Parts: sequence; structure tokens; C-alpha cells
Amino acid sequence: MRRTRHVDLDQGRIRLRIPRLRWADLFVEASLSVLRHPGRSLATVIGTILGAAAFVASLGLGTTLNQQVSSAFDSRRATEVMVQPETGVTSASWLEETALSRLRRLNGVVHAGRRTVLSDRPIARTVDQAATAPSFPVIGADPAAVRVMAPELTVGRVYDDFQERHATPVVLLSEPAARRLSITRAGVAVFLDDRAYTVMGIYRDVARRPEAMAAVIMPYAVATALSDSTAAPDVLIETAPGAAQLISRQAPLALRPEAPADLRATAPPDPRTLRDDVESSVTESTVMISAAALLIGTVSIGNAATAGIAARTGEIGLRRAVGGRRRHIFLQLILETGALGALGGTIGVFLGVLATCVVSLANGWTPVIGISSALAACAVSTVAGMLAGLIPATRAARIPPVQALQR
Repeated sequence: MRRTRHVDLDQGRIRLRIPRLRWADLFVEASLSVLRHPGRSLATVIGTILGAAAFVASLGLGTTLNQQVSSAFDSRRATEVMVQPETGVTSASWLEETALSRLRRLNGVVHAGRRTVLSDRPIARTVDQAATAPSFPVIGADPAAVRVMAPELTVGRVYDDFQERHATPVVLLSEPAARRLSITRAGVAVFLDDRAYTVMGIYRDVARRPEAMAAVIMPYAVATALSDSTAAPDVLIETAPGAAQLISRQAPLALRPEAPADLRATAPPDPRTLRDDVESSVTESTVMISAAALLIGTVSIGNAATAGIAARTGEIGLRRAVGGRRRHIFLQLILETGALGALGGTIGVFLGVLATCVVSLANGWTPVIGISSALAACAVSTVAGMLAGLIPATRAARIPPVQALQR
């Protein structure tokens, strides 16, 4: 209901209506102003479109990639721990089976076994070739440690607990060692320190401990008989994904509860941390690019609004002359620039979603798009448009009606 003001004039009353402009009228006026010149409006909001599209596309593709690589990262997360004695520690009680059984009972331990690394030893096909035989690193590992290293066999099989308990002279050859010895099958013999060892298998790769890639692996019980001052015993542990850091803290206490400080457990960095760092850097970069595009769009809308005021000075003066108030002019222009920002944000969100879907489908991924990011892009674009119109709207509201009508 419209309000009236009563003014006394020569003992009479004059009813003056206070000019009002409803919100619905403001929105209609703003929409008509934006749609009156669609080409100019679209050119004005191009920066906002690019900013919103970059924002939605970057977050959409980032979320999609996160879903696609999560399983791959989980399979490559740190699942290995190695326990070694500190310098000067001579006690071997932590290598006994009772200590290893305590370690294997820890939640998160998949396999745990003993290993010793010997210096390079000459290995020959026959006894009379020992003097000219090539040398290879020798690794002694019990069956559990072999399972931790997980050699990929091309020929034969790995030795088991029977060979370990009876110290059977058998070996696993890496492919480089087998090539140098001209061995292509299992069951043949090689000689080390004039003793024959049966080749049980040939492997071409290992999942852990790359030093085994060019080595010769034998049972731990056999290697300890060959060990010298250069031997370096340790315990290899395979853990469940994500448990390596925890097991590295618990393993010394499980192996040597009376003196855990005598042991040092090391675990490689968890690739999850690397993934988070990379994702954070990518997200920050894309957000910065999107913010820069939105800033350009805001400046573009502000410049267009400023130029539009000069062209609409007569219209503004006429509105003031027929009763329009300053705040009406201000609100209308703010809503116009806000509508431009909303238009740019909506188009940008559509383009960002389209880009995410196209890239995802082209790579065989399932697109993942957050509704919150799309709504945020629209909201930020609208607010940016309103902010861009503050200064032009303030200037327009201050134009005197008479001066505006004279132009």
C-alpha cells in the first residue's frame, strides 16, 4: 500500500505520493536492460564466463582425477619397512624367530622376514671357471623376506620353508645374472666358493628392494654360513597400505622390547603426501587463474557500466524528473551489473561442466562434478558483477536531474 504525506499550504492540505519502486519492478528493469543488447551484454561478461568456466572445469577435473587415481595411489602407497641395527649393536636376538613372531602379530604387518646382504661373490657355471667368473651381490633371505621383495619369476619357483630349515643350497637368479651365466632354465647348478647351488628360478623384477634386481638370492640360513664382516642383516616388512609409518614406530619395540633404541626402522615416504601436495598445488594454481579471470570480468563489467551511464544520462535524468529517487537509480544499476555477472557465471558453469565431461569421456573416466562448486561459481560471479557496479551506480545516482535532461 502506498504511503502519503500531508502538507499544509494556506490552510489547505495537499496529498503527495512518495515515489516507490517495487523489487519486482527493479528486477524487470534490470532484465530488460541486459536483454536489450544481448551481444553487448555477452561481450561484457566474457571475462566472467572464462573465470567461472575455469573454476568449475578445474575443480571438476581435479575431483574426477582424484577418483581415478585413488586406487592406483593406494596400490603404490608405502607398504615397506626395513629394520636395521644401530651402529655398534652386536646382539642378534632381534633376528630370532620369537622376535619375528611378535612382529608378525602387529596389526598391519603382511609379511616380515630376515635378510642379509653380502659383498659381491664370484659365481661360475663350473668349478674350473671360478677364477674368471663374474661377481654378483648375494642376498640371503628367508621365504618371508622373499615374499616381501616379491620377485617376478620367468622360470621356476621360489624356495620355501623346507629349503630354509634344512639350509638347502639353492638360489634365485636375476635376469642380468642369468644372462651373464648363460642360464635360461631352472635345475642347473652354479658354483659359489666351490660349492654347487641349484638354480630354482629366474626373476626379472621385484616389487621392493631394487638392489635385488641384479643379485643372487639364497636362503637366509645358507647365506649366514657365508657371511663376513661386510654382511648387513636386517628385517624386511610388508605392510598394509597406509600402515608403514605406524609399523616403523612399533617394529623396534616388537623385535627388541628390552632395548628398542638399538634398532632403526625406516619407511619410504608415503605417496599420499606427494599426491596431496600435488593436488594442493594444482588446485591453488587453478583457483588463482580463475580468480584472475573473474577480476578481469569484474573490471570489464565495471567499464561497461561506466560507459553505459554516459549513454543513458538522459534516461537517468528523466527517471529522476518523474519522481525516481537516488536509491532507485542506484539499485537498478547494481541489479543490472549483478544480472550480467549472474549471466556470465551461468554460461561459464555450463562451459566448465561441458569441458569436464568432454575431457573425462575422451579419457574413459567417469566425470565427477560437485554441485557446490557450480553454485559457488554462479554466486561469486553475481557478487563480482554487483561489486563492479558500485562506483558507476553511485555516480549515476548523484547526477542532477536538470543537468541530465540538458544533455
